[in-house]
Amino acid sequence: MAWESPQDSFEGLDLGALETDQAYLRVNWAGEGPAYLYWLSGNCHGCPWQFLRKVEPNDTALEFHTHHATKFMLHKSELNYITTKDAVGDDWICDVSAELGEFGVYDFKSSEDTCEISEALAPVNANLALLVCFLVYLVCAVLWWGLNKFGGAHVSRVAKLLGWDKEEEQKTSSRPRIRSLDTFRGIAIVIMIFVNDGGGGYWFMEHATWNGLYVADLVFPWFLWIMGVCIPMSVKSCIKKETPVKTVVWQVTVRAVKLFLLGFILNTLGGWINLSKLRVPGVLQRFGVCYLVVFLVGYALTRAETRQTAGLWWARVADIVNLLPQWTVMLCVLLTHQLIVNLVSAPGCDAGYSGPGGLHNWTPEKNNSGCIGGITGHVDKAFFTTPHIYGNPTAKGVYSASAFDPEGILGCLTSIFQVFLGYQAGYILQVYSGHIDRIGRWVGWSALTGAIGAILCGASQNDGWVPVNKNLWSISFVMVTSSFAFLLLAVLYFLIDTKHFWKGQPFFYAGMNSILLYCGHSVGYNLFPFHFMIGDMRTHAAKLPESLWGSTLWVIIAFILYRKKVFVTV
Repeated sequence: MAWESPQDSFEGLDLGALETDQAYLRVNWAGEGPAYLYWLSGNCHGCPWQFLRKVEPNDTALEFHTHHATKFMLHKSELNYITTKDAVGDDWICDVSAELGEFGVYDFKSSEDTCEISEALAPVNANLALLVCFLVYLVCAVLWWGLNKFGGAHVSRVAKLLGWDKEEEQKTSSRPRIRSLDTFRGIAIVIMIFVNDGGGGYWFMEHATWNGLYVADLVFPWFLWIMGVCIPMSVKSCIKKETPVKTVVWQVTVRAVKLFLLGFILNTLGGWINLSKLRVPGVLQRFGVCYLVVFLVGYALTRAETRQTAGLWWARVADIVNLLPQWTVMLCVLLTHQLIVNLVSAPGCDAGYSGPGGLHNWTPEKNNSGCIGGITGHVDKAFFTTPHIYGNPTAKGVYSASAFDPEGILGCLTSIFQVFLGYQAGYILQVYSGHIDRIGRWVGWSALTGAIGAILCGASQNDGWVPVNKNLWSISFVMVTSSFAFLLLAVLYFLIDTKHFWKGQPFFYAGMNSILLYCGHSVGYNLFPFHFMIGDMRTHAAKLPESLWGSTLWVIIAFILYRKKVFVTV
């Protein structure tokens, strides 16, 4: 696209050779004797300076990623790594920080006395594609609203010709369907499809390298949380129908096993069918485990007849009091996790270590190679063995870390607690029928979990007691993402089920067939028409429409299935 690739070359540099989010850095060394260039990414917390190359007078340009701020240092010693503490000394020449922009050209001018980076060619506006695509979707939404508003009869005729039944609300139940729940689930699956399809190539649409929270880190915990919201309804139905305990346990176990096996099969996509290297953990596998535990705990400890709370002093917190037995079990699960990760050390690692290993906190005397995730990572390697866990964690490229599975065993414990927080939100729907009571409690839970998460992580990416970490599924991660989930559900419930300003389209349709969309987009990841390539696809302006197209196509499929009343469940 023209706005993101303004010219083909600049002063002899081939700008067409740059990939997405890359820039040129021209190093000019005017000092005496040899100098060696080191670099340090702002995304590599606690890492040493890494050797890049020997600097010659009038050196050629280097290609660098522009995702995060980068530090550059000139040194007279040639070593693979230099710690930040040891860098400053007699051999240190200079260092400077820079935030490079996509397709920009920068000059690193250095001598014995000075060290500075200047801009030779301004970078392009990489985020302009986001604005353009947003406006396009906004116009489409307005046109669709207008078409249904003023041409609804014609739309109905077309729908009948295509074999689609007009949308009808189910009136067989005394209680209308809470559309905000399906809309929430739909938002999560659409975002998941978008980020899994590349997210337009934007780094903040991906998963955080280790600590931190990016867009892609939200969808999985949200899915688990909304699954928990729906569990109390199933528990109540089983108790009301007086379904035998054996039948309930069998049905729940079968569903959990189905989810686990389905996820296991999806792990073979892309030709990963070598049984000696087949990954065992996965997304749907964790769904199955968490669903089984939370459902059985909720069912086993739920009274057949709920106590009447009218007039009692604790009526305002009946949703918590009635779940005290379940809370006791879940807090024990959480305590078990915290004791293990903080007190048990992995071989060759410090107790409580939860870093990415590799270059993290590297020193010549001691390093954390093989310690990725501490005891969390070691348990998975010991139980599954390294060939059967995820071999390309997000920390691998930045920290040179070893294999680590983000859906491992110990993370299931905190995931179970997150599902139970969703269970608490769903139980509020049963105890309180008033809109204000429901929304007020969700907002309160959002504030509480958000405050706990902020305290645990110290409102900092890396410097708090328990950093927010999706790979480890840290308790701060659970609290922060659950805080957003409580708040989002409160907002959706207000807009959709209380004020009826919106019916949740188009996300509502995706939420009604979320498991089908998840499996479908996994299978169709490299298939046309869900994906395509035009040219070199090296700009956000090319990648973003392609990612959005894949997500939009799955929403259209979900819409058609909904109108045909086709719903796939496990």
